[in-house]
Amino acid sequence: MTGEVEVEVIRIRPGWMLEHSNLLVFAVVPLFWGALITTQAQPASYWLEYWWMFPIALVFATTANTTGISGAALFVPFFLLVFPLIAGHALPPQQSVLLGLVTEAFGLSSSGLAFFRFGLVDKKMAALTALGATPFIIAGAALSFVLPKYAFYFLVGLALAGAAYLMFSKLRRDSKLECIEKKIIDHQDPQHEQNVDLFTRDGQEYLYCRHGWGTRFAGYGFGGLFQGIGGFGLGELGIVSMLRTDIPLRVAIGTTHAVVAFGAIVAASSHLIGIGLAGETPPWNIAFMTVPAVILGGQLAPYVAARFKPETLELIVASLFVLLAVVLGFLGVRGVLVP
Repeated sequence: MTGEVEVEVIRIRPGWMLEHSNLLVFAVVPLFWGALITTQAQPASYWLEYWWMFPIALVFATTANTTGISGAALFVPFFLLVFPLIAGHALPPQQSVLLGLVTEAFGLSSSGLAFFRFGLVDKKMAALTALGATPFIIAGAALSFVLPKYAFYFLVGLALAGAAYLMFSKLRRDSKLECIEKKIIDHQDPQHEQNVDLFTRDGQEYLYCRHGWGTRFAGYGFGGLFQGIGGFGLGELGIVSMLRTDIPLRVAIGTTHAVVAFGAIVAASSHLIGIGLAGETPPWNIAFMTVPAVILGGQLAPYVAARFKPETLELIVASLFVLLAVVLGFLGVRGVLVP
């Protein structure tokens, strides 16, 4: 690139921890189990009560990581609508969101490390974006405790319908085509001083500009509000705001994974504090099964993606989102008519 504008060059610097991050990720499972067992005085039957959640969570996590959607977008509606039919009892909405967020936080940390290892995370952009989204996530979590149940259903249904639409947006489709067709993707702007030259492990080169912070903060802020309320929305709206500011798709997905992993931890912590203040105990025996499943799913996703057409999975997931949005909308209307 010519001219006086400085270009920041980002290259992956492999270290032992990054190279063996998959081993570190799996080491989290016994640590998580150990922490739960030592802090919760419960018999073995308590921890094994929801054993059937392991295969369900494994399918959800693998699907979410293969298609690039938020895992909580599958878990939260499941806990609200399907879980009561299998378990024989319902979970309060806030506990459904908490479980979705805790599970998502571990799953995204697993896949996020894989994106770091591959060199697809712009660390500066991820850090500043996560910081900007944090107040909105906390505000959304606080709001979820005062919302009527029917309003909660409406908002989750709205977020699901939006996620289904965004999965097939022209912006995302065009960006995906560009990634397939070009070895070097150039979105740099000589009029700005925030140009970046990012190299991934497989030799792909991405040239782009970090301008458009306002657009991204708006997307991640609004998405963060939904993340706090219903457990998802940060990733879906965040990626769109990235693409609208000309960030290449794969960099947008990798960086968003890091932001959403952090956002899920913030939102889960906020919900955990709220549930604790209300004198309730989270159903840790469900998380006991879902957390190891999503960690495994995060590592399996690349292999699944290589064997299945992502477009087919995306169509199935989008159809499921629309169906769930309709059901939640119906429950919301019923909640208004029959208090």
